[in-house]
Amino acid sequence: MDPTAPEPENPPAYIAAARRHGIPLRQSAPIKRGPMPLQLPILDHLRTKRVILASASPRRKALLNQLGLNDVEIFPSDKPEDVEKGKITPEEYVAETARRKILHVYEQALRQQEEDEQNKNVEKPADPALVISADTVIATRSGRILEKPRDEQDHIRMLKHLRDTRVHRVLTAVCVLAPKDNAAHPGYELETHVEDTEVYFAQARDGLPDDVIEAYVKTREGADKAGGYAIQGIGGMVLIDKIEGSVDNVVGLPVRKTLQLAEKVIFKQGIEDDDIGSDEEDDDEEPYQD
Repeated sequence: MDPTAPEPENPPAYIAAARRHGIPLRQSAPIKRGPMPLQLPILDHLRTKRVILASASPRRKALLNQLGLNDVEIFPSDKPEDVEKGKITPEEYVAETARRKILHVYEQALRQQEEDEQNKNVEKPADPALVISADTVIATRSGRILEKPRDEQDHIRMLKHLRDTRVHRVLTAVCVLAPKDNAAHPGYELETHVEDTEVYFAQARDGLPDDVIEAYVKTREGADKAGGYAIQGIGGMVLIDKIEGSVDNVVGLPVRKTLQLAEKVIFKQGIEDDDIGSDEEDDDEEPYQD
């Protein structure tokens, strides 16, 4: 606003009311611009493509939005999560659950494309360039797997158990899938990684007695989260003492690893990790000579 410009003859009602009551008006500060978007080849590529998140988690979507992927399509899996916990490790459990989610959603997306193509009144969506799925669980010191609390009493018991055992692990399996450039079986590239973060709960003597846990449960903040707490919210302030590892993993998606896997399934199709390492070693041993 130009301070030397003449005031309008009919100022807005809120300005006229403030003047009548002798309330001083302060000129608004200039709008601050946010940070520039992160410029990486994989992000620049995905910003123009169809990216599907096989999860209804608003936290995972928000993490991708922070990277500048604002048009992520939410396509949650409705496949029952019935992987048997008793016969496999927690790492194997989350990895298999995430893998089943991503394959189910990818198949559903392709089937939907076929149906839309047959329906002449509906525009066929673009081919999925990348599908992302994730599954998060809590692994206790005894190896027990905790997911979302069933009800309020289960929620209280769960948080007391995490407090009394002091430390637990948050495991998130992230799975990414991209269609292959050629028609080779099975038609897609798929990679999975399990991120492991240790979380230390505060103790009763440190300000986390039973009544604080019960008060937290009544906020309902952690009712829909594995382990029953949100590290990015009140839970991180009143329940958690410290963590060792990735914070965004505890939120629900290890972002850095997700980008690394996306680069591999899109830009490095058919290239094994060992091949990449051997090329780098060869470059070191035999530098280019003119």
